[in-house]
Amino acid sequence: DLFLRYAEYIAEHGKIMSLDLMRNYPIGYDTSGENIILSYLIAYIYKFLKIFNPDLTVVQVDIFYPVIAFAIALVIFFLLVRRLFDDKAALVATAFYAVLPASLHRTTAGIADKEAIGIILMLLTFYFYISALQSKSIRNKICLGTLSGISTGIMALAWGGVQYIFVIIPVYILIEFLLNKTTNDDFYIYASWTLPLILILIN
Repeated sequence: DLFLRYAEYIAEHGKIMSLDLMRNYPIGYDTSGENIILSYLIAYIYKFLKIFNPDLTVVQVDIFYPVIAFAIALVIFFLLVRRLFDDKAALVATAFYAVLPASLHRTTAGIADKEAIGIILMLLTFYFYISALQSKSIRNKICLGTLSGISTGIMALAWGGVQYIFVIIPVYILIEFLLNKTTNDDFYIYASWTLPLILILIN
């Protein structure tokens, strides 16, 4: 697939080709217009794991990456639900999420697509933002808000599903404002989420 071909090229040459002559033949395709962070992720996971297993191939990493990403997403999902509710609710919710057909078809071995990494980053965004809201320290609120913004920014580079984040967090703040429940802390968190997100998107 496309991401695998790009990952193999990055693993061999260190970076993506500027013009992909196998797309839009004979003109080629400018790869700067493609979200290829997934290909870089696969390539660098391959380079790291190859230290321990010289026989490893990029194809093998590409095959197993969705499964590993899904396992990581389950852990983050559990921590997110536990922060909102309790351990029992988190276990039950995670058990349901682990067998949810809507997510399984994109996280099985051999299907290396943007959704697997996108879901991890989306869950991290919510986890850090909610942690910031629940924190008592201004410093922690800003740090956690920044981590949430970084997660959102990377997600924007990897997956179009970031649009859900662009709706959910601003709408939450708008509702809080309309209900006259916003505080200075909400402003600090929102600003610390927005700033790194903008910096990532404009670079």
